[in-house]
Amino acid sequence: MILPPPVRPGGTIGVVAPGGAVKADALERGVASLEALGFRVRLGEHVRARRRYLAGTADMRHADLAAMLADPDVGAIVCARGGYGTSQLLPLLDPALLMARPKLVVGYSDVSPLLGWIVERCGVVALHGPMVATDLAKGLSERSGARLVDLLASPDAPWREPVADVVAGGVATGRLVGGCLSSLAALLGTPYAVETAGAVLFLEDVAERPYRVDRMLMHLKLAGKLDAVAAIVLGSFAECDGRDDDVVAGVFRDFFADAPYPVVAGFPAGHLSENLSLTFGIPVRVDADAGWVGAVAA
Repeated sequence: MILPPPVRPGGTIGVVAPGGAVKADALERGVASLEALGFRVRLGEHVRARRRYLAGTADMRHADLAAMLADPDVGAIVCARGGYGTSQLLPLLDPALLMARPKLVVGYSDVSPLLGWIVERCGVVALHGPMVATDLAKGLSERSGARLVDLLASPDAPWREPVADVVAGGVATGRLVGGCLSSLAALLGTPYAVETAGAVLFLEDVAERPYRVDRMLMHLKLAGKLDAVAAIVLGSFAECDGRDDDVVAGVFRDFFADAPYPVVAGFPAGHLSENLSLTFGIPVRVDADAGWVGAVAA
């Protein structure tokens, strides 16, 4: 995997909106938060555009992303928000553009397909982490902000987080892939489906009914995407329980009851959580027996 050059405070971060339309006030607050972390910010030309529920046409959104990738002054790109629409850009993207000038792209939720494209098609690591008009607009915790700054400066920096909810025991290591469950399930049967063989698969989502979570997991299973994973790390599944408590946790316990690989839940990344940044494409170790997940030091 290609590690992009480091981006430290004082460097320039580009902001694009590859999917859903962005609220102007949230964008301004998020930009202020990035600047408070010490970065210069450059906005994409069409980041405030709107076409129904999208941040402009696919061509406009693609043009912004391509311009930021080509700009030698932009050290990294942080997406404004998710929503829907990023998958529309996948057929338009040229891997040569990123491979010629590797840089970190940061986002999650509907940005998950783009992160997968970067890792699988370009061989460049990508950062699953806070976005400008969502997490940064609300304000990051001290730990989340520090993790973002650390991984922008060194994407393969080692880290370790405890996980209390062990669904299936065991120890495994693999490259980290994944993202938002519903976004990944929507790519099954396409050339952009997530590659999971030998990987640690990270999954998270928000506001999905428990039966839908179950159905999407089954979709991944029937598509063969769970056959050869090294391990599974489940992040935040906020607002997914419906009217009852602990329903989704029960779904996970039942679904992975016979898993031949380690499965842990409750990792603080994803929607409506602390959303600690994760570098996709680097080796991660899951020690469910000892109760921790961590990036493997190079």
